[in-house]
Amino acid sequence: MKKILAVVLSALMLAFGAVFFSACGKDDAAIDVYMPDGAPALSMAQLMSEGNDFDANVQYHVVNANTIQTYVTGENPDAEFCVLPVNAAAQALGNGNAYRMLGTVTHGNIYIVSETTSEELTADTLDTLVGKKVGCIQLNSFVGLVLKLVLADHGIEYAVIEDASQAAADKVNLLNVSDPATQIVAGAPYDFIVAAEPVVSAKTNAIKTFSVVADLQALYGEGGYPQAVLVAKNSLIEENEALISAFTQAVSANADWLVAETTDANTIVSAIQSHLPDGQSPTFNAKNLSKTVIANCAIRFESAAQCKEGVQTFLTKLSSVSGGATFTMADSFFYGV
Repeated sequence: MKKILAVVLSALMLAFGAVFFSACGKDDAAIDVYMPDGAPALSMAQLMSEGNDFDANVQYHVVNANTIQTYVTGENPDAEFCVLPVNAAAQALGNGNAYRMLGTVTHGNIYIVSETTSEELTADTLDTLVGKKVGCIQLNSFVGLVLKLVLADHGIEYAVIEDASQAAADKVNLLNVSDPATQIVAGAPYDFIVAAEPVVSAKTNAIKTFSVVADLQALYGEGGYPQAVLVAKNSLIEENEALISAFTQAVSANADWLVAETTDANTIVSAIQSHLPDGQSPTFNAKNLSKTVIANCAIRFESAAQCKEGVQTFLTKLSSVSGGATFTMADSFFYGV
């Protein structure tokens, strides 16, 4: 009888332990947030700096921009929340089956610089670029697409060339800048160069002959364009809408925190650095992250309901200059609409 009782008690203890362990595992499961290094990481710097886990074990990860899509794709994606370029979000997630877009978090950080002139390029004078050689970082991805879109919007023809000797007199001649460190230099073979912050400020500060001559966001209009967006996994939205609300409110408040005089560059950089993989240095450092650079990164949160029309318009335009790629988002992809 004693043996039977001991076996029963042992079984009960094991069952209770299994239930307890399972419950603890569920409560303690991390809610992972992934974002690319650079301007997108600024959109959550306050949350990372203050260790805001929303009493839900939210954990932050800053990763190389080239790998960001891997965290939202596959059979069991790692990210519950993710920041990624709007075109990448459209292609990988736009059907709304696995994730929904909560809103936009950055609205453009691309500028045109020149060593040959300091005259500002406006909508009326953008045709100054015709016949010129224009170097562009990421010519075959987002930066290049935005440049082509802006040129097309203003009725200006362009051609992608491999060498400056191929430049045509009746088009804007676009060349890829594959290595900004060695190619955006004094005496480079370009009349104009298209780059993003913080590279723009770093180069114009270091090379006194360089001048910022155009703001691609202003040339696009509408207060800029959607560049990086915040998405959340559908299962998380269904299980915890209170967290979704609290998280987006915090991301919205982050914009004011970034530009506040009481928030210094070291605090922001440290927050990002501490969430990067070991041995990886952040895009920003205390020397290149000025309040001007932060302003030029256009960090602000706009909900999916607020920005849906603007996002869809931008994606339609982006598709028209993509050379075959199509960027679309289903209505169901926009959260709260």
